Amino acid sequence: MAQADPWFWAFLAAVGWGLGIGIVGTRTLGRSLAFGVAVFVLAEVPRIVLPLPFVVQPRIEPNPTWLVLLGVLILAGSLFFATPVVRIVPLTGPDRSEPLRTDGLYAVVRHPLMLCDVFWPLGWSLAFGSIIGVLLTPVWLAMIWVLTHLEEEALVREYGDAYRELQARVPRLFPRLPRLRRGRPG
Repeated sequence: MAQADPWFWAFLAAVGWGLGIGIVGTRTLGRSLAFGVAVFVLAEVPRIVLPLPFVVQPRIEPNPTWLVLLGVLILAGSLFFATPVVRIVPLTGPDRSEPLRTDGLYAVVRHPLMLCDVFWPLGWSLAFGSIIGVLLTPVWLAMIWVLTHLEEEALVREYGDAYRELQARVPRLFPRLPRLRRGRPG
């Protein structure tokens, strides 16, 4: 029964992320909202299903309350980075007819939605005690890291120097932590 196999869901998600290259890598597929929706569903829904209790896999048992709460906090924190979707045309490739976003969370990281996509499955997996879901986090990170590189090329192609300036100023995926200034001896 494939639906109970976590590797079935991981495979579907990987195919979805692989097809995501078509959104940022080609203008034809990148302009197709229908393709973007199909890729989104294929990449995201399996990562929702994979940690659920009916999927047979090793589990953190008993799953302590603190770990469930940590998962919920990671999930909520990562979903906060998805809020810029209300200001862009989602599920399509870069298009110079849309303004380049450089404020809000785009001033913190260049790819806030991708940051969300790294961590929300981790939070979900911790909440449900899915060991395989937790172990797949580095795989999702690697796939997203590659996809951001491809998207960066498309963004430079579309926005040119304006995007290069953003690249020089704002980190790609992970926010910079503020540096602690050491006081000088008085």
